[in-house]
Amino acid sequence: MTTASCKTLPTERALRLPAARQRLDELRQQISIRIAQHSTGLQITSWFSEQVDDLLNQLWNGILTEYPTEFRAELSSAIALIAVGGTGRGDLAPYSDIDLLIVHRTAGGERWHEFAAQFVRDCWDAGLKLGHSTRSIPDAIRMARDDTQFATSLLEARLLVGHKPLFDDLMRKFQWNVVRGRLHTILSSSIAERDKEQAAHGATNQELEPDVKRSPGGLRDIHLIRWLSQLRTGSSDPEALRLAGLMTRDELLRLVTAYDYLLSIRLTLHLAAGRANDVLTRSEQVRIAQDRGIEASGGQLAVEKFMQEYFRHTSTVSELATRLVRKHLPSRWQDVLWRPVVTHRVDTIYRISPDQIDVPRRFRNQLASLEDLLRLYWSAAMYKVPFADDLEEFVSTRTRELPETLTVEAGRIFLDILSRSRCVSRILRSMYRTGVLELVLPCFRHVRCLLQFNQYHHFTVDEHTLRAIEAAESFAELQSPLGEAFREIRHRDVLFLALLLHDAGKGYEEDHSEVGRRLAIEAAQRFRMASYHRDTVVFLVHKHLMMAHLAFRRDTTDPDVLLRFTHDVGTVDRLRMLYVLTAADITGVGPGVWNEWKAELLDNLFSGAMQALSGNSDMPQMIDLQSRVLSAVVDELSRPTTGEEKERIAKVVKQLFTTLPRHYLQGNSVERISSDLRIVMERRPDEIHISGRYEPETNSVEYRIITRESVAEGCFHKITGALTSQRMEILSAQISTTTEGVIIDSFRVNDIDHSNEVPQFRLDEVCRTIRGVLTGETNVNQLVERRRRMIFSRPLIAGQFSDLPEQVLIDNESSERCTIVDIFAHDRPGLLYSISRQLFELELSIVLAKISTHLDQVVDVFYITDRRHQKINDPERLQKLELLLHECISRVNYG
Repeated sequence: MTTASCKTLPTERALRLPAARQRLDELRQQISIRIAQHSTGLQITSWFSEQVDDLLNQLWNGILTEYPTEFRAELSSAIALIAVGGTGRGDLAPYSDIDLLIVHRTAGGERWHEFAAQFVRDCWDAGLKLGHSTRSIPDAIRMARDDTQFATSLLEARLLVGHKPLFDDLMRKFQWNVVRGRLHTILSSSIAERDKEQAAHGATNQELEPDVKRSPGGLRDIHLIRWLSQLRTGSSDPEALRLAGLMTRDELLRLVTAYDYLLSIRLTLHLAAGRANDVLTRSEQVRIAQDRGIEASGGQLAVEKFMQEYFRHTSTVSELATRLVRKHLPSRWQDVLWRPVVTHRVDTIYRISPDQIDVPRRFRNQLASLEDLLRLYWSAAMYKVPFADDLEEFVSTRTRELPETLTVEAGRIFLDILSRSRCVSRILRSMYRTGVLELVLPCFRHVRCLLQFNQYHHFTVDEHTLRAIEAAESFAELQSPLGEAFREIRHRDVLFLALLLHDAGKGYEEDHSEVGRRLAIEAAQRFRMASYHRDTVVFLVHKHLMMAHLAFRRDTTDPDVLLRFTHDVGTVDRLRMLYVLTAADITGVGPGVWNEWKAELLDNLFSGAMQALSGNSDMPQMIDLQSRVLSAVVDELSRPTTGEEKERIAKVVKQLFTTLPRHYLQGNSVERISSDLRIVMERRPDEIHISGRYEPETNSVEYRIITRESVAEGCFHKITGALTSQRMEILSAQISTTTEGVIIDSFRVNDIDHSNEVPQFRLDEVCRTIRGVLTGETNVNQLVERRRRMIFSRPLIAGQFSDLPEQVLIDNESSERCTIVDIFAHDRPGLLYSISRQLFELELSIVLAKISTHLDQVVDVFYITDRRHQKINDPERLQKLELLLHECISRVNYG
């Protein structure tokens, strides 16, 4: 039969397809109604899938009516429409892809393809987005053997319409040729595909903008459990796993509850977007929390309570999927033969092999108390091996039967585990999964899956805490001041206990450091700690933000700052612990938050405090630095130098060296200082030196400006204006003025017009712009105004929210000669320029600036003086300063 012999009915199709589109729209509207009527996610997706099945059948049969009777009869025994993937599973969301497989007999394949092609076109015209293929049975089997995703899509295949014997033949051959004898291969490939997908959507189920389908603990993990069930039991219903003894009733209930919950979230995400959308963005989190009527309470925002609930479900799914996969993935025969040979017995009941610790089932009833479980963990720490899979499952079950009472011996064992670095983080993660950690530290239960709704933290509080402990352990391998400090810590149990508790006070109305202080006191009493160790834990938890605050927002070269800091810390041992805790805390926030700049600032503060606590002066270091700078300056000078000339240069260098601010000397390398001094020595009095240098390590550009105050008044705000007008994101700034009025300013920027290396012509262009505003050839205000539409029209990042308030804080106590202004504001292009211009208009000089950006909020700190280089003490002037800076921030954000 040929296409020409087909009876076409264009008028019927013209009526049928709009009706199908209208029907699909009505179905999506009906989903909203059912959600409002509190139908469950499983109920709605199952109902919607049935309705889509009917719609597909109508479209299929509608095309059949366009063909002669004899073709229909032939077709009925030669082709079948099969639902696969999510369509086969029956959990479709409103805008899900419809996964279909059209299978046909090998003979007459061209005609079957013509029919299938028309069906596919009608589906698309009806508004259904297809994921489909048309194959013969041999083609489908070959594809399933080569492609794991295609194979897993067939595990839950259903016949929609067409020849049932053809469908049965496909499934029989699929089982015989693909599944049987290749169970290990399919499972391994499925897990590898899932691992790859998880890596692309976050390494933890507690990423703060998760993908409901693909992130760890999402729907895809439930699909993996269903595939495992199908391969192991012949049924994709997880109930089959329970009946087979592979899952407990409680686990099945928690899995089904999570499945229903995640489907309900996915439904509302699709409906709100009007398209397929599985990403739970910040804006969607706020909307769903409001729609569900969740109210803020006890220091938690409504959205934080919603996301804590969400993460508890995804944690359940992730843990079940991980355990089931590990438990039921077939063991390699080498492992089966090898492990008994290398296993030895410890303490009668433990079996230790190179890759795990286990307890034979007949001895597990001896693990009857928290002490027993902690001894088991202590042995795992001693031998640096994880639990056998089903042993961790047993401990989880046993934990639920135990009280929270902590005996003296149990506390001693736990602290001893914390003292054994290199495996503490792994042991604590296992304790957290099994619930043992919450028996030891009941306060930790509060932070399980606790969200902080801001753009600074990438993870929930519990995940952040565990990552901070992992970071601290990793410092042992560093050949740096941080690594040396970690290795010198004698009581690492105190450090790790403080890390466990440092954010345990989050989620309450009171400041989390104050809550944490009380929790630390309770924990120390619970462990019966000696008074010194108790006081140290309490200090570290209560003051865990102090070192970062000083390093990033204060002039740590100021002797008074160092004096107060060392007085608060008290001992060298506490200093080392606070240093390591601070670095670990920052590292655990998220990828890229810890960087060389922050490391250097913390190193400088640690070094200065260590010198102060040990009673050593830094004078020898300054003399050594001056000597090395002098040698470098002489080496860099291009002209020949005689002995007399060298003496003259040495005299000039030493004189210039004494005029440099201490923060400049401590914040720059010998090479940079010598280069700057050479420029200062060689430049003319009215000359402005400007250079730009791209740094591939940080993918940023440093613009350096050297001139005199008398040449370029208001230098700081003019430079920020010039950089802002060129679409630069200012990452940091170092402002240095010698006692003789020489300005050495450095700005590190991100050039958003160039994603990779910034070309030389761009560096030259920006340098010319800076020179123009400093010489007065270009009016900086007019330059910014000309570019205002481009600069200030850029919206905030989609879905960007923060619970961090905008503030202007004035500190007149921390510095003897400067007033310190801390500005917390949501990041906007031009913010730094507007602030610095306001300070200039108030006739205030910026002595030191520390610029820091945390995604959606900046923390800018300015050390300022009046025109007489004095601190601002007049209360009315301070009040006016605060008011005008608040207005300045508001103008940038909203005007």
